[in-house]
Amino acid sequence: MEKLRILICDGNTEADRASFKKFVGCAPSKQFESLLKNYNSQIRTEIAFPADPGPLMTLPLGAYDGILITGSNSHIYEAQPGNLRQIEFAQKAFASGTPMFGVCWGMQLAVVAAGGEVLPSRVADCSCETPFATGVELTSYGSGHPMHHSRTSGFDVFSFHSDEVTRLPGGAVVTARNRNFIQAVEIKHGRSTFWGVQYHPELSGWDQAGFLRESARSLVEDGSYETLNHVEHAAQAISMFKAGAQISEENLVHFEGVDTNSFEFRPLEILNWLDHLVIPTAKRKFGWGGGWLQK
Repeated sequence: MEKLRILICDGNTEADRASFKKFVGCAPSKQFESLLKNYNSQIRTEIAFPADPGPLMTLPLGAYDGILITGSNSHIYEAQPGNLRQIEFAQKAFASGTPMFGVCWGMQLAVVAAGGEVLPSRVADCSCETPFATGVELTSYGSGHPMHHSRTSGFDVFSFHSDEVTRLPGGAVVTARNRNFIQAVEIKHGRSTFWGVQYHPELSGWDQAGFLRESARSLVEDGSYETLNHVEHAAQAISMFKAGAQISEENLVHFEGVDTNSFEFRPLEILNWLDHLVIPTAKRKFGWGGGWLQK
């Protein structure tokens, strides 16, 4: 029985991975590894750290069935060595013919590697879109796109970013957006197809609370929250947010503008990437079929 081989690329530096481990319990790459293996035990994962100096200990990128790029605390427009290494890696990934997926930083990295542009948020009242992206709407192209299969046409979702896509590369199509930002794209570049989202469909309320605590000081500095206590109060409220949970009246302030009754917690885009892009590509590329049991 065949197993998919997925390369998970953590977008964070070593220091930031340690910070996430302190506040969330693990680095983002480990979160994605757990998500994939919980979805289907037939998935084999490898984790790489393309921001780190030194050679990557991976197979040739074309040998993988999928390449998944996590979020990051980094800013792609800063000419840091780790950023430049990741751009070079993403360019090689596009040349490999392997399906790609990116979340938040992962989408921004793919946009830049394919020739687009990412800059700090230009939205006056939204320097950092967190803890939620509200009013996300599928575009006409996105409404029929398999990445968003089973997603309602309008939705709210966990989010955490202070940068935005300001220019798309050639071969890119927007599949979702809200009033402030491009929220999802497909990019066909080189030999690979990339699907990606600006928001964080992989997170639980508990995870998002950890993200808030990890970035508490920067959230106060950029004006997203008034004090560290405000960040902590928000984190406590969001940590309890899950399907069917009732929001207490005192915590409603942290969910302003969010439709908590229809909030979608499933990581749909990631699972759809596996089912609708990775698996069909692997069957064509490697000539196998019939062994994969889809859930």
